[in-house]
Order: sequence, then C-alpha cells, then structure tokens
Amino acid sequence: MIEKALTGNRYYWLWIALLLLVIAFGISACSQQMLLGMSVTGLGDDLRWGLSTMQFTFMAAVAASTILVVLPCYLHGYKPFGNIAVIAQFLGASASAIALLSLFIDMGKPQLVLDLLRYATPSSPYSWAFFLLTGYFFINLVTGWATLGAERKGVPAPAWIKPVIYLSIPWAITLPVVTGFVYASFPSNHWIASLFALRLLSSAFTGGTALLLLIILILKRTTDFDAGREATDKLVMLVTSAGVFTFTLTGVECFAISEVPLLSWLSLLIGIASITVYFVPAWKSSGRWFMGASAGVVFSILAEKGAALLYSSMGAVVAYTPTLAEVSIMLGALALGVLFLTILLKAVVAVKRADQQA
Repeated sequence: MIEKALTGNRYYWLWIALLLLVIAFGISACSQQMLLGMSVTGLGDDLRWGLSTMQFTFMAAVAASTILVVLPCYLHGYKPFGNIAVIAQFLGASASAIALLSLFIDMGKPQLVLDLLRYATPSSPYSWAFFLLTGYFFINLVTGWATLGAERKGVPAPAWIKPVIYLSIPWAITLPVVTGFVYASFPSNHWIASLFALRLLSSAFTGGTALLLLIILILKRTTDFDAGREATDKLVMLVTSAGVFTFTLTGVECFAISEVPLLSWLSLLIGIASITVYFVPAWKSSGRWFMGASAGVVFSILAEKGAALLYSSMGAVVAYTPTLAEVSIMLGALALGVLFLTILLKAVVAVKRADQQA
C-alpha cells in the first residue's frame, strides 16, 4: 500500500517538495543548535521553555484526542466513524512522532535522548512522556495499518486489534496529563491550579478533534474522499462541546489572574469566534467559514499552550521572541511529521477509492 505514495499529480509533488525543503532548513538549524547550544534560541534564565515545548505538549494532546473517534468505532461499532477511524489512528501516530521530535529538541542535544533510557525514573515527566509517546506511536501505527490492510483485502480486522484499543484508552488519557506536568511548576492562583487537569483534557479533545476535522475537510477538497455528513456533524459536536468548556476555563484564567500574556487573550477571542461559527447554520454550511473555524480552534489551543509558558519562576509574564533557528527547527519537526502523515493518508485514500469503485 505504501507504493501509493509514489504516485500523484503536480500539486501533490509540490507539497512533498515544500515539506522536504522545510525539513532541510530544520536540519540545518538543528545542527547549528548542536554546535552552539541553546544560545541560538530566545530562551534564558527567566524563560526555560519555548516553541519546542509548546509543540511537544500540543502534539501529545492531538495524539490523545484520536481516542474520541477510535473508541466509538472499534468498541461500540459506531459505523459513521468507520471511514475516519484509520485517519484518526494515523494522525495519532504522526502527532506522537512530532511530539517525540519536539521532546528531543527541547533537551538541547539529541545525544541526551539515550539518557531517557539509561536513567529512566518515575519522578521524571520526560521519561514518562518518552515511553508513553513511543508506545502510543506504535499502537496507532500498527492497528491502523492492520485495519487498512484488512479493508483492502475485504476481510474483517484482526481480532487482536480490540484488546490493543482497550489498552490505548488509559494510554491516551494519560498522555496530555503527563506532558502537562511541564506546566505544573508554573506559579498560579491555587483555585486556578485546581482546574489544571480539566483544562489539559478538554483542550486536548478540542484542539485534536478540530485538527482531525480540518484534515477531513482538506481531503474532501483535494481528493474524492468524503467522510460522510453524520461523521462530520459528530466531530463538530465534539469540538463544540469540548470547546465551550475549554474556552470557559481559559476565560476564568484571563479574568481571575492579575497578569496574563496577551497570547492568552488572543487564544480566548479566536477560540470563541471560531466556536460561534459552528452555532450559526449559514456559516457552518459555508465551506470557507467551516474550514476557517476549524483552523481557528486549532490555532487557539496552540496559542493557549504557548501562553502558559510565558511565566518566569516568580510568576511574572516574560517577553519572548523566538529566533529564526527555533522557528526553523520547530517547523522542520512539524514538516517531518506531516510528510509521514501525508504518505499514510495517500494509502488510506487509495484503499477507500478502490472500495468505492468495487
């Protein structure tokens, strides 16, 4: 099935070339960071985490959110999700890969990755994140590929997939919580801190489901793949429900804390505006508004993750300007994951198209 990735029109190969170019810039910037250390970044004594940490926590949340589609499809036999379950699994695998790359970048030196294995300890959030992300990557990739292969042959999915899906449920819920331990060291009001776990899970389900919805909309425009009206409506319902809860908690933080980053306010405003589109039938029926709203929700959750990192150890908001090297490395890791997802989706679309023709 992987040979399907070697065929495509001009726009497909332009997209692949663009991703490879971004990856090349990222590798170049990463080599610069290996030589000069973290001095090439905009980080400092008052700011310990930046773009790589933001991408790490966001992508871990995206990976976890795919369980909202996989669980109803495999365990409850919800047929409308049958067309997109494999897409969700491949998104989970790709997001896990990007999160792992961002974790390695965040450590400063790639060779330190081996220390996560040599000196793994239950008291280290990075050790937990490394093993959880690695395991979740293989769970989604193996089960998704086995399901797609069975669909291609016209036979039922292997029986061993269901127990693995059972295993992935607590795995997925643990992912955003463990990666969110990075944020636990930041000072905040005690009653705001009590909402910490709820915000992690709700924002994960909001941003990840919105990203899945955006991918489905893009596939519908660029290929003849259609997830179906019922599946799309169900995803919108999930994004809307989780989004209302998430942006309510974000609003509580913005109004309750004396000093919040401007990025938090931007996240809140864009999130509310995007969710509003889903409530207006005329806007929701418009392809551009619908896609823009989904992209807005994704950006809002990403901005929320970044805003939480802009506090110093004393609780003050710190000015942070990412350097070109940081941006290049982050985009390079993202492009590598997107390239991986593109190849997998190419196989999915080919199998679905063959089923429709048959």
